[in-house]
Amino acid sequence: MQKAILIIIGILLVLACQQKNLNTNPLHQLNNQEILTLKQQTVRYFERLPAKATEQNKFDTIFNEYYSQKAKEADLFLYFKNDQGEEFFAISKIAPSIKLKKVATIIQIKREKDSVILYKEVLRTWKMEVPELQEKTKVLFDLVIQNKSFEKYLTKNSQPEFWVEFPDDHTYFDDKSRSWKTK
Repeated sequence: MQKAILIIIGILLVLACQQKNLNTNPLHQLNNQEILTLKQQTVRYFERLPAKATEQNKFDTIFNEYYSQKAKEADLFLYFKNDQGEEFFAISKIAPSIKLKKVATIIQIKREKDSVILYKEVLRTWKMEVPELQEKTKVLFDLVIQNKSFEKYLTKNSQPEFWVEFPDDHTYFDDKSRSWKTK
């Protein structure tokens, strides 16, 4: 009897230690309009500024068409909402390259109605071909949503592989300005 109880406890411990299998497919949680809305609410942060725009005027309506197009072009391919109402998503966009390559950004936000009250770019990957990008970003995304360290994937620790471009020893995300800064 004691042996059976120890076996059951052992099995429960093994199951408890296994990684949670969390649903991160955005299409299982959001409809197409909700995905577009999420991208439209955040595109002015994750996308480059259009010509003649500054950090101070990027919300002016004159830039709506540019940002609307960029939101449509961006691919939101991972999504998770935690119990505290924080949303995490991975978004990719085309990077300059001879071959088709993309860069992904893992973003954490919190929304109230139509406002984004928390916006943080947790990390940005190096540019990669799409299959590699999706595979590596999924690994990183799972770590982020489980509040685990991705330090071993930083460039200084991951050689010869390239995973995370930012943050690094010189670049960090400034929550107040909602942009990447250098030290």
